Amino acid sequence: MFKIAHAVGFSVTLSLSFALCTSVGPLSAQPVGEAFDDAADKYAKQLLRDGKQIFRFDTFGDEAFWGDALQLHKAIAGEKNGGVGPGVSPRTALSVGLKVAAGALPNSLKNQLKAARLTSTIRQRRSPFSS
Repeated sequence: MFKIAHAVGFSVTLSLSFALCTSVGPLSAQPVGEAFDDAADKYAKQLLRDGKQIFRFDTFGDEAFWGDALQLHKAIAGEKNGGVGPGVSPRTALSVGLKVAAGALPNSLKNQLKAARLTSTIRQRRSPFSS
């Protein structure tokens, strides 16, 4: 039984090794020099785009915890807006990094923002990810 298990294990290992080696392709097909740099730049830009997409839109299931379990949205809204407790002011919400769904803003506020008529009470913060 032990010999059969070793033979099967060796066979699987050999198959996986062969598959990995052949999937990369021959060394002569790999980019070199400037072509390598271009390929690396293209890949790095794609990773950055993917990272931005993930950072902005993926929740990793957090919405179930913060929304369903804790009902944080109700605490942020406050009792005056259908939630619970005193709520959080827009200034506080922005200062702690809450995201704003621009589509959910009232048209009057959108127009003020577009016309830059909004007072300077909201200071533009520098992103920790900007260079």
